[in-house]
This record gives sequence, C-alpha cells and structure tokens, in this order.
Amino acid sequence: MSELYQEQMLDHYHNPDNYGVLEHPDIDVEMDNPTCGDMVHFTFTLDAEGRIADVMFEGHGCVVSMASSSMFTDAVKGKTPAEIDAMGLDEIQAMMGGIRLSMGRVKCALLPLNAVKLGLKKAGKL
Repeated sequence: MSELYQEQMLDHYHNPDNYGVLEHPDIDVEMDNPTCGDMVHFTFTLDAEGRIADVMFEGHGCVVSMASSSMFTDAVKGKTPAEIDAMGLDEIQAMMGGIRLSMGRVKCALLPLNAVKLGLKKAGKL
C-alpha cells in the first residue's frame, strides 16, 4: 500500500466527508457486511431530474469501508440512478486513487455502492 494511499484513506476515515443523516431524505438505507462487521447508513435526496442532490452517511467499520463511503458521497452527487447502477469495482478503485484492493477488501470498498443501489431499487428508481 503506497504512502499516499494510506494518507488519503486515513484522512477520509478520521475526517469523513458528508458524515451524518439528512433530516428529510427521499431514500434511507442501511447495509452491513457480516463477514467483517462493517455497517453503513445512507440518506439521500433526489432533484427534479432524479439525480442525487445531497447524500450523507454514517456507520462503523474498517478504514476501507468508511473511507470509501466518504469518497463515494462526494463522487455520486449529481449522478443519475442509471449512472450509479453502471458503477462497479473499477469505478470505486479509481475513486480511491487507482488502488487495487485485495479480495478481502473488495466487499468493504463496495459496501457504499451496494447500499445506495439497494436504496434506489427499494425506492423504484432502478
């Protein structure tokens, strides 16, 4: 793991962006990763065109899941449900500075994406 990657991940872990809960979200979803105990809770609103207008998260877990959740909230603002649905591991790793995650960390990094996709599906937006 490169030093820059470590610093970026630790900064998002200790000082996450968009941490908290929106008061009146359009979508409210929780998801956990039972294999390692990570849990995320996302709340977000959609604008008139159906794009993510605002998003916040809270949760607990490893550095990878919490840092990727923080980075993810920045990356998805303004995206449509279809754009989010098209995202996968490549986009998450690029968002995290182009790192290649070990198999044990892939589920941790994908937790925020999977949670938001689940919320969009439950709301009938996907």
